[in-house]
Amino acid sequence: MWVVILVAGLLASACGSQDTISTSSEPSIVVTTSPPATTASSTTSTMPDTSTSVASSSTTVPGSQPAQVFFATGDGSDCAAVTGFDRLIPATDQVAAALSLLVAGPNMEEVAMGASSFFSAESEGVLRAMSQVNGELVVDFRDMRGLLSNASTSCGSESLLAQLNATVFQFEEVERVRYEIDGSCDVFSNWLQRECREYTRSGAEPVTLSTNERALGSGCTPGTEQLPDGRWFGFAVDANGDELVFDLACWFSGTAAADAAAEDGEESPPPNDYHIRNQSDVLRTLAVAESTSVTWLPTGDPADATTGSYAQWVAERPSREYLPGVWLEVDGGEVTMIDEQYVP
Repeated sequence: MWVVILVAGLLASACGSQDTISTSSEPSIVVTTSPPATTASSTTSTMPDTSTSVASSSTTVPGSQPAQVFFATGDGSDCAAVTGFDRLIPATDQVAAALSLLVAGPNMEEVAMGASSFFSAESEGVLRAMSQVNGELVVDFRDMRGLLSNASTSCGSESLLAQLNATVFQFEEVERVRYEIDGSCDVFSNWLQRECREYTRSGAEPVTLSTNERALGSGCTPGTEQLPDGRWFGFAVDANGDELVFDLACWFSGTAAADAAAEDGEESPPPNDYHIRNQSDVLRTLAVAESTSVTWLPTGDPADATTGSYAQWVAERPSREYLPGVWLEVDGGEVTMIDEQYVP
C-alpha cells in the first residue's frame, strides 16, 4: 500500500501568491480565501477574505466551473496549514466533485507548487457515499485506513481533517459535516485518535449517536426488507449458486462495543473488544453477482485465509466446522464481495 508523506515545502516566489490556510480541527476551524488572481472565481462562503489562492493551469470545459481543492502546504510547523488549488468541477454535485478530486491527491503541477497530501491516485476510489440534508453533510469513505496509515498520527490527522474541512466548507450550502468509514463515525474518528465529531466553520462539536448508529458497517438495522447498498455484517444461513440467505446483525467495537454490551445486559467492556447484537429473526435472500469474490477462514486462523470465487466458498461450506460471521458488500442490489470475520 502507500503513504504520501507530508512534506515540508514553501512555494517558490515564481509561483505567485498563495492562499495558505491554517485550519485547526479542535477547537476551531479557520479557513480564509479570497478571489484568486487567475480566471477562477472566488468562493461563496462567509469565510474572511484575507489572502489569495494558487492557480494551476486548466482549460475551460462547457458545463464546468472553478472550485478549489485544499492540500497541505508549508514548512511542517503548522500541521493544519492548507492551500486552495484551482480546479474545474461540474456545475452539479459540486461538493462530491471537489471531494473526489481531493481524495485523488494533488497533481504533478500542484506538487511542484508545494502541495502534499496523504491522498494520492491510489486512494482515488475511497469516496463511498455522500448525503446532505438541511446543511448537514455526511461523507462516507471506504475503509482507507490501510492506505493512509500515517494519517492516524496527531499531526497527520490534523492535516487530513484540515484538507477535508477546507474543501467542503468552501461551499456555502454546507453548514456542518461528519465523516464516516463504512457508515461509522466512530471508526473514522477512532482511527484518527478522536471521538466522533461534527465539524462546522467555527469548530468541532460532539455528536450524540444512538448505539445502533455506532455499529460498524452501513448501520445496524436498515429498517427495510431489502438490504440497501453498503457494507453489512451478519451470518450466512444458507448459500447456493446465485443466492445467499443472510441474517443481518450488528458488530460493535471499542467504546461502542462496551455501551452495546451494557445495554444488552452482558459483560462490559466485552472480552476481545467486540460485541455482536442480533435481536431480529428476519432473514434476507440476496442475489449474488457472478463475479463475487470471497475471503474465508477454513481453519479459523487468519493466517490460513483463502480468497476465491463464490462457487468455491459455497462448495466448501458443507464440510466446514467453523462458519463465522461475514461482511457483505452490496452494490446495485447484489452481493459483490464477502469477507469472513475472524473472532478470537
